[in-house]
Amino acid sequence: MEEMRKKERKVSIIMAIILSTVMGIMFALLARKNADAKALENMPPVAVMLITSVLESITAGVILVLILPLGKAGRALASKAGANPPSMKFTLLNSIPFAVVSSVFVSAIVSLISVASSRGKMPAEEVEPLLSMWAGSWLRGLPLAIIVSYVLAVIISPIIVKAVGLGGPGKPGNHSGRPCA
Repeated sequence: MEEMRKKERKVSIIMAIILSTVMGIMFALLARKNADAKALENMPPVAVMLITSVLESITAGVILVLILPLGKAGRALASKAGANPPSMKFTLLNSIPFAVVSSVFVSAIVSLISVASSRGKMPAEEVEPLLSMWAGSWLRGLPLAIIVSYVLAVIISPIIVKAVGLGGPGKPGNHSGRPCA
């Protein structure tokens, strides 16, 4: 049982790293795309912004999955709907909590850091309140972050589960040999 728990945690961490990397890149690019000329002047170069955004995103994503039992929440949701691994229904339902919760929290943190950083370099008379700058930036990208995270989770979770050694033939929770999420 302890071995299975370790593997489940490993799956969650790998998923968090992959999804957070994508969100970090996406939010850095969205921030630049939606920025006006003044904001762009105060942003770091693209490469620096991408690297810092990805590192912030991965840090937030990994901490999140270490604190919140998103895998357990996904399994509970799938179980309530009568979905069992390794069915597609299970994967589709199991991916919802992970994708939605991580998208909301990670994107909020990454966009707040990005907006606060560029806002801090602007002349005081030219900036709007931090909360309105952040909320506008974050909310514009949030639906896309949720959709991208969900689609990626559905696609990659069976691959990661299989690579980690969960859900294969004779493994707990899977009797067909197909990976479970």
